[in-house]
Amino acid sequence: MFHFKKLVLIFAAMTILGGAVHAGGSIEGTVTVKSKGLFGKDGAKGDASNVVIFLEELQMPNPNGKAQIVQKGKQFYPRVLPIVMGGLVEFPNEDPFNHNVFSPTPEYKFDLDYYGTGKSKNVRFAKSGAVRVYCNIHSNMVADVLVVPNPYFAKTGKDGKFKINNIPPGKYTFVAWQPTGASERRGIAVVDGKTIQINFEVEESVFSIKHKNKYGRAYDKEY
Repeated sequence: MFHFKKLVLIFAAMTILGGAVHAGGSIEGTVTVKSKGLFGKDGAKGDASNVVIFLEELQMPNPNGKAQIVQKGKQFYPRVLPIVMGGLVEFPNEDPFNHNVFSPTPEYKFDLDYYGTGKSKNVRFAKSGAVRVYCNIHSNMVADVLVVPNPYFAKTGKDGKFKINNIPPGKYTFVAWQPTGASERRGIAVVDGKTIQINFEVEESVFSIKHKNKYGRAYDKEY
C-alpha cells in the first residue's frame, strides 16, 4: 500500500531539488491614476493609492477573515478596504463623540445606529462587490469596502505598485478597481513559477461624492 508519509516525502524532495512543484505564479506592475472631469482626462496623479487589483473568476470565500475600518478625526481609516467575501469588518469608534455607520448600497444595506467612544460594531460581507460606507452624523466621512472573491488581490500605495503572489496557473481576468471612476480589466495567463509584468491605468472622477443621510435627506448640521 502506498503510504501518505511517502507521498509527503516525495513532494518535499521535489520542492527542495527544484522540481516541477511551485507555489504558483505572480503578477506585478504599476497602476497609473488619471483624473477625469468635464474636459476629459488630465495627467497622472502623484498619489496612486487605494486602487485594488484582484482576480475576478475564482470563488474562494473566507469566513474567518477579519479587518477594521477605524473612525478617528471624523474620518474612516483606511479609506478603501479590500476583504475576501465571507469576512467580517469591524468599525471601532476612536473619536470622543458618537458615530453612526451605515451603507445605502442595495445589496449590503445596513445601519449600525449610534455608538460612542471605545465601542465597535461589525458587518459580515458575504457577497463580492463594492460597498460605499458613510456616517449619518458627519457627511465628510466616506469609505469603500471592496469585497473580492478570493485572496489573490493587492492594494496600491502612493507609488501605484502592486504584486500578487501564489496564483494558481491559468487564464484569468484581473481587475484594477478604484472607488470614484471606471475600472480596467486585463486578461492574463498566469504561469507556474513565473512573474508576469502588467500595468494598469484607471480614471478618477474629480467630482466630489455627494450623498444624503440614512433617511434620504440632506445633512442638517455637522457635529
